[in-house]
Amino acid sequence: MMNTLKLPSKKRNFDTEVDLPTSKSISNRLLIIRALSAEYFGINELSQSNDTKLMTRLLDQILSIDSSNTINKVDAQDAGTVYRFLTSLLSSVPGKHLLSGNSRMLNRPIGVLVDALRSLGASIIYTNKEGFPPILIEGQELHSAELEIQSNISSQFISALLLIAPRLPQGLLLKLNQQTASQPYIEMTIELMRNFGIDVFYDKDTINVSHGYYRSHNIVVECDWSSAAFWYEAVAFSKNGKLLLKGLHKSKLQGDAILPQIFHHLGVETIESENGIIIQKKDSLETSFNWDFSQHPDLALPVICTCAGLGIIGKFTGLESLKIKESNRVKALESELSKLGFDFRETASNEWVLINSCKLDEAEYNFSTIKVQTYNDHRIAMSFAPFAILGKGIQIENPEVVSKSYPSFWFEFEKISSHS
Repeated sequence: MMNTLKLPSKKRNFDTEVDLPTSKSISNRLLIIRALSAEYFGINELSQSNDTKLMTRLLDQILSIDSSNTINKVDAQDAGTVYRFLTSLLSSVPGKHLLSGNSRMLNRPIGVLVDALRSLGASIIYTNKEGFPPILIEGQELHSAELEIQSNISSQFISALLLIAPRLPQGLLLKLNQQTASQPYIEMTIELMRNFGIDVFYDKDTINVSHGYYRSHNIVVECDWSSAAFWYEAVAFSKNGKLLLKGLHKSKLQGDAILPQIFHHLGVETIESENGIIIQKKDSLETSFNWDFSQHPDLALPVICTCAGLGIIGKFTGLESLKIKESNRVKALESELSKLGFDFRETASNEWVLINSCKLDEAEYNFSTIKVQTYNDHRIAMSFAPFAILGKGIQIENPEVVSKSYPSFWFEFEKISSHS
């Protein structure tokens, strides 16, 4: 039976501090770089998320196998980044590898990446449905090529190719033939590769990676800006809330560090300090808000939920990639927001609006009996939790899903009610 967490009514005036997880996006890229490096190096403050623990465990398994005819079974479970990065890595690891995942993973497309790897000489066979996991990979030496790749589906396909590119005899030239989705994550990959000694040229629709070797040096993982979004939402829902996000600082690596600019429109002020980022409620609030999430898809859920709770009319684009995340997040938002009385709907091709929201001074919310389905998706659970601040509590099904990215989230969330 699925657990349900009944969140009590939260104080709308609070002044406390919370701990953030370190970035699993950075952590997972560093783990692949370390696996491809000739020398082991230390990664301090590695993410404690389930995804990163899984990546660590599977890399240990992969690096210890022999190249016999026995099929090496690799289960990426529900971790999309892990699946895509390992698809690339295993293509050049001698041996036969069956890469699988959970039921949701088997419905997440992988064809764009597989086609690109096959162009580099990879031997990959679909064992069930064409274009989808599971896949059987026979690792072998890959060759260099000039590839044109569809770049509007998932930036992880591109990052997966880039990370193995230095191992190719003459490197790799990628031509991006669509408007690139989640470009900041590609830039994160490139900057980390450069940090470890790889020569990468990047200019809009062209990425050229030179053949080379990752140079080993110890590194510290930054706190995660994507996880900060739920605290921005909590402060936005407060009357006079203030939080110190400990250890969080400006970042050149993380595109989601755009949060202060977004929430400036939604009633939250951001202040830099030596100990981290301070966020506090401010008086001014806009009545409407438009945003294209194509470059920051992980921020879509908390931002759209914030607009709903504040009665802000919203128009949103760039949500296409949300349909192939841990859940179909667009449909999940539509369903779960409707339970709370909010109307989130598609009005045109790839355009969604939030309409008929009640403003805080016009209605008193009571969500205490509402049960939010999380669809086994960590970001849905964390995006709906702050509604407890507005609505005298709320119920979250399967609260354990937050361990995918933010294992201590519920512990930290409790601080809102225990401090004032």
